[in-house]
Amino acid sequence: MAMTSINPTTGEDIARFQFHSTEEIDKILSSAAIAQSKWRKRPIKERVELLRVVGKVLLENSDRYSRLITKEMGKPLVESAAEIKKCAWNCEFYADQAPAFLADENVISAASESAIVYDPIGVVLAIMPWNYPFWQFFRFAAPAFAAGNGAILKHASNVPECALACEEVLREAGAPDGLMRSILIDTKDVARIIADDRIAAITLTGSTEVGAIVASQAGKALKKQVLELGGSDPFIVLADADLEEAAKAAVKSRFINVGQSCVNAKRFIVEESVAEDFVTLFCAGVAKLKIGDPLEKDTNIGPMARANLRETLHSQVERSVAAGAHLVAGGDFIERSGFYYSPTVLDYVTPEMPAFVEETFGPVAAIIRIKDENEAISLANQTEFGLGAALWTRDVERARVLARCIEAGAVFINGIVASDPCLPFGGIKRSGYGRELGYHGIREFTNIKTIWIGPSKAAEHTPVVKEEMIMNNQMRGTIVRPSEVRPHERGGGARTFPLVTTRVGSTSLLNGITEFEPSAAIPLHSHNCEESVMVLEGEAIVELDGVEHRMGVNDTTWVPANIPHRFINASKSSRMRIFWTYASVFATRTILATGDTKSIDSERG
Repeated sequence: MAMTSINPTTGEDIARFQFHSTEEIDKILSSAAIAQSKWRKRPIKERVELLRVVGKVLLENSDRYSRLITKEMGKPLVESAAEIKKCAWNCEFYADQAPAFLADENVISAASESAIVYDPIGVVLAIMPWNYPFWQFFRFAAPAFAAGNGAILKHASNVPECALACEEVLREAGAPDGLMRSILIDTKDVARIIADDRIAAITLTGSTEVGAIVASQAGKALKKQVLELGGSDPFIVLADADLEEAAKAAVKSRFINVGQSCVNAKRFIVEESVAEDFVTLFCAGVAKLKIGDPLEKDTNIGPMARANLRETLHSQVERSVAAGAHLVAGGDFIERSGFYYSPTVLDYVTPEMPAFVEETFGPVAAIIRIKDENEAISLANQTEFGLGAALWTRDVERARVLARCIEAGAVFINGIVASDPCLPFGGIKRSGYGRELGYHGIREFTNIKTIWIGPSKAAEHTPVVKEEMIMNNQMRGTIVRPSEVRPHERGGGARTFPLVTTRVGSTSLLNGITEFEPSAAIPLHSHNCEESVMVLEGEAIVELDGVEHRMGVNDTTWVPANIPHRFINASKSSRMRIFWTYASVFATRTILATGDTKSIDSERG
């Protein structure tokens, strides 16, 4: 048996590939298990170096890989190039951050000294879709390899050349033989791979229907899964929004990748008082989209990936119009070779119509008019999906409150939904479960292991940080975690957590959140009050009384009064965000002058 790669721009066959035989698959799985058993033992510094080389290979071959994506699934070439660049960025991000994300966490109490460690889980089967054929794989693979795992890629049947190219990237980067392989198999054979003892877990990006099948098969085998499934993302525009910016972003969010993305905005929920103006601006932007050969750099709309996808989309449009939706633009096949569909706008869509209820995976936008923000939130949540959402309003504080009411894995305020290596990505409801990206993503495919050491052993080998030592100012500054000491009740309702103490028992506190550009440094300084700093995002180098420490997410410094110290953003490419507390409202100006302080709040007992 074989699979055929078809050029969606022309409808012509590109190449045919024979499925791997049962014997070949057995060898691939055995090789992966052996390679991963060795890879997991390598120091993480060596593992992340592979990611740096992978990123370089991707960039050095960007033109070839970009054209391969466009040829095999129809994405406009400029977007294909951006996809390759994003894969390289993801590799570089995890090369920088993985050591901190996977660092052991010490938990100290009066009864024991324990550690939480993150061990690799094994070989992961990655079942990936065609719409982002490189990004979807490397989004998973970079953190998986950094964590010590191996990977078997079962890609979508219409992008076999992209699947083999992903394998080529790892081979060119010098990955151990067998650590990552692509398998070409029929869909009906996937269950056998899932059940194989050499597969430890499964990650899937695809339709909700396929996700339910894979979850059932993996559940039967008692194997971990991460599922990123369909979406019908709302794009809410309130009356006070910047309509020009919102409409411009809406066009991009709906029609990027020819509308074939789970996080494309699909339902545009617009407050009635501004709906006419928004629709006018939106349709003007749609009219400017250039339809053409996706290999031409100025093309915005290429073909859909497959003929059957186009037919399904057209049926959704026809049924919605029959139910009362107004066809404002498009709504038909484009008369040229390939699988083209005209950019389409449906207005006055209501909740019973297919364009509202079903996921429209193609260049079709549904406009829903609502009376106020309460109805906007209600309709945004009236879906079986819960992947992403966008909310447009000039009142950011109101948006923060409304965002908590939206049922989705991510809410973007005055922006379009997109995945970012720094942030966890995934959905709820029938959009799946589990998270990719950020430190949450790298830990999904690890064994989060507790190592407990009894008090006698702990006392013999490691000094315990005791709270009374800190209270009596016997320590010259240290790195602590919230679990190491109990919260300090300061009186008057003030409670210090993470830890800040004062020998004089002051109940005046100053809290803030500050962001730092890559490599930014707070100069060496000291002040006459205690201080704590928790890393919320990124990684810091901290010098405390002449001794350097590295801090990752959730790590906290405690610095007594008059101790020289400074902080440096350890990353050359990513911002660092910290939460700080001073045990006095008369805080040093140093931190405020160095970074971008987002908020300050004082508490007095």
